[in-house]
Amino acid sequence: MKSFIFISFIIFIQLFVAVQSRVINKNVKVVYTFGDELDKYKKTDHVDNIKWDNEIEDEVQVPENNLFKRLAIEDDEEFEAKIKEFQTVEDDEEVVDEIPNEFPHEEERLSKRATISSSEYFRSQLSSFEKKIYDSLHTISNKSTISTLSFQLKNLKSSKIKSSNIKLYSSRGIGALVRDHPEFWWVKKYTVSMQNSGSYVNVLKVTIQSDYSISNINSYKSKVKSRAASIASAAKKKSSTYNRLLYIHDYLVKYIKYKDGSTYSYNIYGALVKNASACEGYAESFAYIARLISVPTICVTSNSHKWNYVYLKSKWYAVDVTFDDPTLNGKVYESGETKNLSHKFFLVGKNTPVKGNKTYSTYSNRSLVSYIEFTNATGFKFPTLSSSAYSP
Repeated sequence: MKSFIFISFIIFIQLFVAVQSRVINKNVKVVYTFGDELDKYKKTDHVDNIKWDNEIEDEVQVPENNLFKRLAIEDDEEFEAKIKEFQTVEDDEEVVDEIPNEFPHEEERLSKRATISSSEYFRSQLSSFEKKIYDSLHTISNKSTISTLSFQLKNLKSSKIKSSNIKLYSSRGIGALVRDHPEFWWVKKYTVSMQNSGSYVNVLKVTIQSDYSISNINSYKSKVKSRAASIASAAKKKSSTYNRLLYIHDYLVKYIKYKDGSTYSYNIYGALVKNASACEGYAESFAYIARLISVPTICVTSNSHKWNYVYLKSKWYAVDVTFDDPTLNGKVYESGETKNLSHKFFLVGKNTPVKGNKTYSTYSNRSLVSYIEFTNATGFKFPTLSSSAYSP
């Protein structure tokens, strides 16, 4: 009987506390809403490993004082020392510190200067709230040692963000971060939980999901950085921006074997450490290393392929490293082989001939999708490609 009375008393206390709590916080509720996965991991039918029937002709970087804002090397002293070493090399080329023509107004051009030069092309297109998401993910990812894959934003009520908009804002913020910083290669999915206060979100928690444990992320990312630094260091010794980019391009063609279907096939860990990847690994590696030598470079995608746009002398040019690593007569070339090395898609314009009467624009699908990384991360602007190829 005493046990019954005691248990009843405990239940009463718990109910009382719960009711009081509800009365005190009647405007607050937790809503677990959604998660999403990077679009590149959803696709199973990649068609970017181009095959050519005939042998290809066998042909066998950037200004030093560009801004280096927020490259993912700031916590790595050894790596940063190598980058500072690059900056001591001199050449006679002009400084590529101009703003693309997408930003025609002087005020807008000035505000974009740092972001273009420092690789955060897509961050510059975010709202202030989306930038909070971007910056928070950048903060936890840009560490010498990763300790967490989640972050919280608190006291958001004054921002007047409705929960119905969170999926769009989260996808844009995280999508822009992943597109701007392929060195955070372990990001695969995210989930979001919210706490509302009245009609607006007050607390937002974002958790990144990965195919890799935190321990493996820390181990592998040091290998990725080391390889990228080595390639950038060698490229920096070349005499011009063109030759530096050419070195990076040729290195990736030589050492990456096209491979689809594995977890690492779609990121720079696969490309730079496993020496095997699909188009995502080629393009993201090229963008990452090109930006280490201060060349503004972004990744762009069609509905089945990813490649690069590079900004030189006030114009954008296309580079497709994957298409310059083709199979020949059915042969897939292993890592270290160069017989299939091509430059047909190196710094080309939209009307550049690439094969027969086919141009860059007509040889394959070059229509850019309207989103980045997540299908609902829409509303971004992309550069206008030069009509003709770059002339060194």
